[in-house]
Amino acid sequence: MRIVFIVNSQIRGSKGILEEIKREFNEVSISIVTTQFSKHAISLATEATHDQYDFIIAVGGDGTLNEVLNGMMAANVPINSMPVLGMIQRGSANDFARTIGVKQTAKELKKLIDDKHHPKIDIGKIELLLNEETPKYFINICGLGLGPEAVLIKERAPKILGPEIAYYKSIIQGFMSYDRKPIHCTGDDWQWTGSLLQMAIGNGRYFGNGMCVCPDAKVDDGLFQVALFGDLSLKDYFKNLGNLKKGNHLNHPDAHYFKTKMIQIENSSDQPCGIEADGEVVGYAPATISVVPNAIEFLM
Repeated sequence: MRIVFIVNSQIRGSKGILEEIKREFNEVSISIVTTQFSKHAISLATEATHDQYDFIIAVGGDGTLNEVLNGMMAANVPINSMPVLGMIQRGSANDFARTIGVKQTAKELKKLIDDKHHPKIDIGKIELLLNEETPKYFINICGLGLGPEAVLIKERAPKILGPEIAYYKSIIQGFMSYDRKPIHCTGDDWQWTGSLLQMAIGNGRYFGNGMCVCPDAKVDDGLFQVALFGDLSLKDYFKNLGNLKKGNHLNHPDAHYFKTKMIQIENSSDQPCGIEADGEVVGYAPATISVVPNAIEFLM
């Protein structure tokens, strides 16, 4: 059994985490690699997949997990030859960990490996139609509209703010600066056209540091839950903040919820709608976003 830990060098307390990993896995063949630059986890995961590691563990936040997933998929190996993916969450939000209901330490991770507890789960695939880039993948939530705007604002914000304050601040600033993008989208058995505030396409349930925006999403049912918010105001948003945190559907005429295996997004103006995946901005519509069922095995 061979295990590689891909560690985000920017996480706090990395020395203690590395010591914990070495202590808990002292009788196992492990490798520990640390990222040296932005997006480095992608190439590290591709290399580890080609090297036929049995387990790849992302140590960091949702962004690190997303990079590792994309690196594994970029290796283009058969699904049955793919390493098992796992995580030790040490990010600022850790929304995917909320979805699957785990708070993994190295000790808990070791037990999951020993118990062979790594079921198959779905992932999402994003194909940007204006270029020939390789597809992007996500494990948790893909967002359109205000989401990518908030991500960019948050990235520019001082790091001294806590994750929750930073998120709310970026949402407020995003409301002030974001122009709702006219789009047309088509799902398996539904269509929607209008000016988009925000859309969340959920394999997982949570985003934005604990907002349960897609409460009915499941990681193993072969479907996305889509939460689509049209002409909501800032007042509407904060009025429903408690409902979002509790995982309740928003009772508003411009809040819509769908289930689908695939969704096609088209711009209805010359203002392209931004797309983010697991908190990382990936590009702009038009795009096709689809479920890849039973794509990977995940320690959970």
